[in-house]
Amino acid sequence: MALVTSAPTAPTPRRGLEIGLGLAVLVWGLYQSFWNLAAANLNADEPIYRDAGWAYVHGDFALNREHPPVAKYVIGLSQLVFGQGELGPRIAAASTVILGGAILYFWLRREIGWPGALFTAGAWMLLPHGMSSGVRLDRFGLLEPFMVFFAIAAFAAAWRWFRTRSWWWLVLSAVAMALSVTSKVSTAVMIPAILLLPLLANRIRDTILGAVVFVAVFGVVFVVAYLPMGIRSAISYMLQMQSEHNAAGHLVVVAGVATSFPPWWANLLFSVEGMGIAASVVLVTGTVAAFFRRPPGLALPLYVGAALALLLVFYLFVSTVALTHYYYAWVWLLCVLAGIGVSVLLGRRRSSVATVLTRVLAGLLIALGVVCAVWTSVAIANERAEGMALVLPALDELGVDVDSGEVLVSGMADWEYLPYLDGRQTVDAADPDIVAVAVKDSLRFPETPEVEAFLDSNAGELDEIVIDDVTLYVLEDAPVG
Repeated sequence: MALVTSAPTAPTPRRGLEIGLGLAVLVWGLYQSFWNLAAANLNADEPIYRDAGWAYVHGDFALNREHPPVAKYVIGLSQLVFGQGELGPRIAAASTVILGGAILYFWLRREIGWPGALFTAGAWMLLPHGMSSGVRLDRFGLLEPFMVFFAIAAFAAAWRWFRTRSWWWLVLSAVAMALSVTSKVSTAVMIPAILLLPLLANRIRDTILGAVVFVAVFGVVFVVAYLPMGIRSAISYMLQMQSEHNAAGHLVVVAGVATSFPPWWANLLFSVEGMGIAASVVLVTGTVAAFFRRPPGLALPLYVGAALALLLVFYLFVSTVALTHYYYAWVWLLCVLAGIGVSVLLGRRRSSVATVLTRVLAGLLIALGVVCAVWTSVAIANERAEGMALVLPALDELGVDVDSGEVLVSGMADWEYLPYLDGRQTVDAADPDIVAVAVKDSLRFPETPEVEAFLDSNAGELDEIVIDDVTLYVLEDAPVG
């Protein structure tokens, strides 16, 4: 009998559109994640995690024990691959965006269709998720990108367990969630959303057995992750430090006011400031639309919405500390819900008029999201060293011999100048070797009276240069190199 084979079928136009748009979003995401990656100034915490990660992979676990170790393991390994410094951790953090986007797409494609899945992945990879350091938090070597990536993997795997009843997916979910919590502990509050997931289908037995399996696997991975640090001492120290941090508060500026105990809505304000009003409108509108999905399709938004609610309760009402980047923990959940919402809006209605209106709204959300993504790309292309990073080069260009003197700094935190002045700084206005003064206008760290008095008493002998947000005063009689 002859073996008959058929010619491969050409992709349908709709499939071709999916592939084309998917590749476009992927390439765009790669650009936003990796282009110009080393340009921006250091974030406040980058040197801490960089040094801790490097020490961890060399067997020294004394640094930064107030946070779990896994993200710092990755940060350390990245430096073994790409060289010691900031670039390796930034590459590792940026990689989580692309990998997370891929997981979101393949998870949601079978649930809501490729347009909604692609919108989710695109929103995650392309919209602004910024803070003071830059337009995308995940372009910096911080803990949050790793915490969130593992959480994405955990929730996607748990959903596959829910749909297929294959227990290996739940094991994978527990492993990923343990890696998330041992990167940064905040995502632990989301675990009930996974454990209670089978109740959406009234599966009591799966809920009980699933909780046992999940907790057991989670516990094993948690212990293994902490073993090199000394689990008892590390966790005791972390709990003590976080408790003290929560009690003492953290100085931030909220709506133009410096405070150590911000109002409950501070993290919501930071999220709008970090993402921008337009991107916030896209995600919130899409999230609202997601809950118009009809049963049984409502299970997915309820699952994701429960995790979002748990995070919001923790960050808004439990924790007394609010920082400008904390909102990053829930951005991916908004992206998922917005993607579900877009799929709902693109669906057919009984009325042709309603179908047209909802599809127009979906088109507007997509178009506004594209505009936000273009703005983000432009911001990334223009990222550069700025402010304090340019002070020494400016003095060198002026011929000032900084090696024989010191730069008086005021109006800023130490992390803003320490990486850039190479030990040539002082905060003492009485220092006899001052050759220049660098000040910033800061609500958190106002200029000291001593520095103001120094500037006033030397007003006729200072040349003023503005470098971004830094005002540099150079003494006219500063030694020349």
